[in-house]
Amino acid sequence: MKSLLKITENIVEKNLSRLGSIQNHIFFNWAHIAGQYADITIPHKIKFGRKKNIDGQITIKVQNGFGLEVQYAIPLLLDQINARFGFKAISKIKIIQADIQNNFEIKKEPIKRTLENTLENLESNILPDSELKLAMQEFEISRKK
Repeated sequence: MKSLLKITENIVEKNLSRLGSIQNHIFFNWAHIAGQYADITIPHKIKFGRKKNIDGQITIKVQNGFGLEVQYAIPLLLDQINARFGFKAISKIKIIQADIQNNFEIKKEPIKRTLENTLENLESNILPDSELKLAMQEFEISRKK
């Protein structure tokens, strides 16, 4: 019995194979290419001009509010993409801001704070004066709430 992952990979690979190996490689390896920006970006589409597979434009969807950060990272992303191919496969990146959080599995774990754990991790513990230390601990605890 085949796993669902194997079945869907085969279907996706067959459908994407008509797009070419560059698109396949970018779409399948986006998490490695984008690095720290992979959580807030998704490759949307890739267009090439008359010269096939050279100087293409990739359109990426960026989570709302992170457009400027990704805009500054465009040279890094271009380098990461083109370094994988050894030539200038992609020359432009177009950004579309969209709500993409629904595409990712967000794991929210409840925060368990106890007074002992909070007191142990305070920066005020390095202070020598006990009155100042207590005042700083109260201040830090009130700010963390």
